[in-house]
Amino acid sequence: MYPIDATQERMEAVEVFGVPGLFTTLRVNRATIPKGMYAYDMQTSEEDWSQPCLIARHITVEHYGTVITASPIELPETGYRDMEPGDFTQATRAEQLTIAEFECKHLAPKPSPPRPKRRPPAPAR
Repeated sequence: MYPIDATQERMEAVEVFGVPGLFTTLRVNRATIPKGMYAYDMQTSEEDWSQPCLIARHITVEHYGTVITASPIELPETGYRDMEPGDFTQATRAEQLTIAEFECKHLAPKPSPPRPKRRPPAPAR
């Protein structure tokens, strides 16, 4: 199967190591990841296919899925980071978002509070 275009899919809102992300069980074409976002593959162990056990920039075997984040995930020099239960959280009825919706929610600048309007000076009496 060919990698999907990240900009054309709805993906599940998740958290990985406390970082908000989008998850798909499919592989994602890295060329379709918007600038300022990060993509990682997760791997499952041969013994338990229900949970990811490893995360990296690219996984070729026992692919669990791909997660796209708005913040980088710290990886050791090896490029692979072990995962424990709880490092990857999925909600039972998670939001399904497009990458554009995710960007608006997690990357869009927060609007500044409105400035108080200046009142004109009172006329002199």
